[in-house]
Amino acid sequence: MNDDDDEGYHRQVTPHVVRLDLGVIPSPSGSAELLLTDERSCRLVFATEQPHRVAMATFAGYAQALFGYPNDEALPGHPLYHPDWEYGCYEVQGSPWPGRLAAQNRVRFPDQTSSRWGQLRHFLVVCHEDLVEVLADDVSVELFDTSFEEVAMHALRLNLGSL
Repeated sequence: MNDDDDEGYHRQVTPHVVRLDLGVIPSPSGSAELLLTDERSCRLVFATEQPHRVAMATFAGYAQALFGYPNDEALPGHPLYHPDWEYGCYEVQGSPWPGRLAAQNRVRFPDQTSSRWGQLRHFLVVCHEDLVEVLADDVSVELFDTSFEEVAMHALRLNLGSL
């Protein structure tokens, strides 16, 4: 068996989406999501279902992110959609996304294998107006009792500090 098999590049696994309890749920009313990414960090700032509370999700070991469409009304068209989806945070177990990145990397570096790709986790955050998908090592969430703008600026300062 080669390293690729160990990392799951060639396994045929059906992706399975599981809900994560991170202690927070995105607001079901209105759009208030901001994704801040750079080459080393990824943070999502969003309004929560709790009045006057704003959350910041930090995705450690971030590799790639998707932000935007579909909104909550178009979610049934998403290839991983399940009718049980509600606003919240999820993980896609058995996601093909890390394997796709590994395959892309092998085009330029055919002799290199990296256990990094097999370690990455596929996170989903279902919000009212946006779906956020992030490929990262882990996610953590902090709650703030301050304005969205203040949390957004805090997240920006953290991102700038990571450069």
